[in-house]
Amino acid sequence: MEQMTFQQLTYNLMRLYAEGKYAEALEIVEQNSERFPERSARTTFWKMCLLSLCNRPEAVISVFRQGLENGLWWAKSQFVDTDLDAVRDLPEFQRLMAISQKKYEEARKHVEPDQTTLLPEVPPSGEYPLLIALHGRNGNKDSNLEYWEVARQKGWIVLSPQSTQPLYSGSYCWDDPQHGLVDLLFYFEQVTQKYQIDSQRVVMAGFSQGSGMAIYAALKGSFAVRGFIGVGTWWADANELVCERKDVRGYFVTGEKDQALDRVREIQNVLKRNNVQFAEEVHPDIGHEFSSDFERSFEKAIAFIFEEHE
Repeated sequence: MEQMTFQQLTYNLMRLYAEGKYAEALEIVEQNSERFPERSARTTFWKMCLLSLCNRPEAVISVFRQGLENGLWWAKSQFVDTDLDAVRDLPEFQRLMAISQKKYEEARKHVEPDQTTLLPEVPPSGEYPLLIALHGRNGNKDSNLEYWEVARQKGWIVLSPQSTQPLYSGSYCWDDPQHGLVDLLFYFEQVTQKYQIDSQRVVMAGFSQGSGMAIYAALKGSFAVRGFIGVGTWWADANELVCERKDVRGYFVTGEKDQALDRVREIQNVLKRNNVQFAEEVHPDIGHEFSSDFERSFEKAIAFIFEEHE
């Protein structure tokens, strides 16, 4: 039988989690986690959460302790997850959290900027259009790249910058938007110095929190973009979205089963109040994920963002 990819493991886990089948979710993580050693911080955290939900506090402590001994660490902010309510106040769990936070603070000092850049196979006759695609919370520069590949195939340079705000080994976030803007300006200056970029065809995009950061950056106007594409959009506080530029256009790809759908509506209400134009395609059969035919979604998004200028 063909082994599942990490993406498939994540999807199966989330499906079982949404159905409240925590023991089954734990089983598939335990059966497959060793095949993804580069994702050990994430799979270990999943185990802790699922064991907590299964009311197995001693097992949570054991997994947590073993993870730390193996060199893993997690930012303290990760442990606010309500899945850990069963163990959060235990003295030993508190002690391990303090050790983890100390490791995190040390690791944070050594985070360096990093990015992945996808180039079109056939260079354009003139300048490149640029898509800046941001990973979600707990992601990294290579998260979701298989979806943004459609842009590269259509002649775009795809820049996937990695936040310098770590959450745990190999995973990053955009929790501090001002810090995120500094990162994005750095990456933008790098790519524009290295390649001939069409300044009239720059689009921000992202998944989940990366989508929220893309919208934040586009509205701030720290560098000129024509629009944004949001997939499974999430942002902690929609009121942080200050519309200093209202000439950008946005496109949302949303799923009716997405638990973050209320956040999408809050963001859209902010855009409406500030007369920022946007369009949306809603998929009744998907949750917090990309559409199955994302190539078509991307084409529709680009058409909407540039329709007045073609």
